Amino acid sequence: MEMRWMGWLARGVGIALCVAWFAGCGKKEEAKAQVKPSAQADTSKADTSKVKKASGPAKKPEEGVPVKVEPVKTGMISSYLLYSSTVESEESVDVYPQVAGLVKEVNVEEGQFVNAGDTLIRLEDDEAKLAAADAEVRFRKQEGDFNRTEEMHGRKIISNQDFEAKRYDLRQAEIAWERAKLALSHTAVKSPIAGVVADRMVKLGDRVAPSAKLCSVVNLSNLIVKVFVPGREVQSLAAGQSVMLTSDFLPGAKFRGQIKRISPVVDPSSGTFKVTVGVVGSDGTLKPGMFVNAHIVTATHEDAVIVPKSAVVYDDGLPYVFVARDTTAERVRLDVGFADGEKMEVRAGVKRGDQIVVVGQNGLKDKARIRAVKGDGLLIPAKPDTVKKS
Repeated sequence: MEMRWMGWLARGVGIALCVAWFAGCGKKEEAKAQVKPSAQADTSKADTSKVKKASGPAKKPEEGVPVKVEPVKTGMISSYLLYSSTVESEESVDVYPQVAGLVKEVNVEEGQFVNAGDTLIRLEDDEAKLAAADAEVRFRKQEGDFNRTEEMHGRKIISNQDFEAKRYDLRQAEIAWERAKLALSHTAVKSPIAGVVADRMVKLGDRVAPSAKLCSVVNLSNLIVKVFVPGREVQSLAAGQSVMLTSDFLPGAKFRGQIKRISPVVDPSSGTFKVTVGVVGSDGTLKPGMFVNAHIVTATHEDAVIVPKSAVVYDDGLPYVFVARDTTAERVRLDVGFADGEKMEVRAGVKRGDQIVVVGQNGLKDKARIRAVKGDGLLIPAKPDTVKKS
C-alpha cells in the first residue's frame, strides 16, 4: 500500500512540473509579442529622426559679393605731353656788396618781403663819410679858385691856358666828391627787386668783401618752369598753350600755366628745345626749387564719356569694366581714348548712366553675383529668392 502511494505521488509531481513548464513558455511568447510592437515603434521613431536630420532647413540662396557702383559720367578730358622739372623764379638775384667793410646792421630775415630799394644790410660807414667830407672840401676850394680865375680871365689878366687848367681842376674835384658820395651810398646794400629774402648769408660784425654773397631775393609772383622737349614734339607746341602743373610736395593740388616762350635753338648735346612755362596766378603755394610735373595740353575733348582709372581692370593688356546688371556683374571690353592721372575716356563699351563697379572689381568674374553698396557704405539688400512650399 505504501509503495503504491509513493508511485502516485511521483506521478503527480511530474505532471505538476510539466504544467508549470508549459505555462512559463506561454508567458515568454506573450512577452515577446508585447515587446515586438514597441521595438518597431522605437525603430520607426529613429528612422523619422534620421529623415528630419537629413532633410534639415531649406538652403539659403547664395549672397552676392559686396561692391560699390557709380554711374558713368561725361566731361572734359585732355591729351598732354608730360615733362618733369623744378620751379624757378623769373626774377631771382644774389646780392653782393660793392665795397668792403664790417656789417653794421642786418635789416632782414629769411622769408621777409622787401621792396626794390629797401636797405638789406648796412656796412660800417665812418671812413666813407670822412672821405666824402674831404672830397667836398676839396671841391669847394677848387670851386672858389675857379670863380676867381674866371673873373681874372674876363679882365684879361690870365691866359686862356691857366683858365682851362683851373676849370679842369674843378671838374676833377667834383668827380672825386661824387665818387666819395657813391662809395658812402654803397655801404647801404639795397634790394634790386621786390620779392622775398630766400637766404641770408651774413650776420652782424662779419667782415665782407665785394666777392662775398650777402643774401638772395626772389620774386614769388613770377615763377617759371623750364622743360626740354624733343624736336619731334616741339612742332605741336606754341606760345600761350595751356599747361597743368602738379607736384608730389602738394598731393591733389593743380596749378595753371602757359607756355611763355620756346627757344629757337636746339641743344646739340640732347637734341631738345628749351620751353619756358609761366605759372599763371601764383598764390605763393608753389615755391622755387619744388619738383613738378608739367602736363602740356595738346588736345581736349569737351563732352567725353569718362570712367575712373581705378575702375578699369586689365586682361591680357586689354581694358575692361564690370557693369552692374541688377544683381549680376557683366564684364565689358572698353575702347579707350585720352587718359590722365585719374580718369579715362571711353569711345565704346559703356555709355553715360551705366552703373559700373568702382570698388571690389578685382577678382570678379563675368556674370558674378554682386550686391551693390550705397555711397554711405551700407549694403543695398538683395531681393530674396522665392521658394515654393509644398
